[in-house]
Amino acid sequence: MSPSDPDGFEPVQFPLSRRALIGGAAIAGAAFALGGAALLGTSNAFAAAAASADFLRLSEFLTGGQPLEPGLATRYQAALARHDAKFGEAWSALQRYVADSKETSVDSLLARADLGEPLRKTITQIVSAWYLGIVGNDVDAELISYAQALMYRPTQDVLVIPTYGGGPDSWGRKPAGVVAPSTEKAA
Repeated sequence: MSPSDPDGFEPVQFPLSRRALIGGAAIAGAAFALGGAALLGTSNAFAAAAASADFLRLSEFLTGGQPLEPGLATRYQAALARHDAKFGEAWSALQRYVADSKETSVDSLLARADLGEPLRKTITQIVSAWYLGIVGNDVDAELISYAQALMYRPTQDVLVIPTYGGGPDSWGRKPAGVVAPSTEKAA
């Protein structure tokens, strides 16, 4: 028996953190579930997982170096590909452009004169998805993450983010026939 544990059980120490294990499992699971080829046009799940990791690194660069969740990156990448058939090619081209430009910040990348409109569109798609937590527009909008949308990070230490709703600023229309109560006092 150990003096630290009266029952004689020693805790098992794992070399990986729980967060790293869950994140890796999420990427591998998503790549396996999507068959790799369906998501990225690759022939195996390992290539799909590597592409998801590349998309995560690109997303972190585009959002100013903020640490992002690998599982969410996989979900955003898949949703962006569902909403734009050319997204797989577009983000790969953007990734190559960023690597070739050797820029160290997204601001210096955006200031480049040779950054074409297609690449700017892809940057906007990726950054918008991460900040809003939504991919698509209007009736085609797909909620990926409400509480973990990056727009909430600046105030996360002050405001409690609700864990419900259809997405940021998603108030529905007032039901028909509902009358708001009067604020006037009865005489």
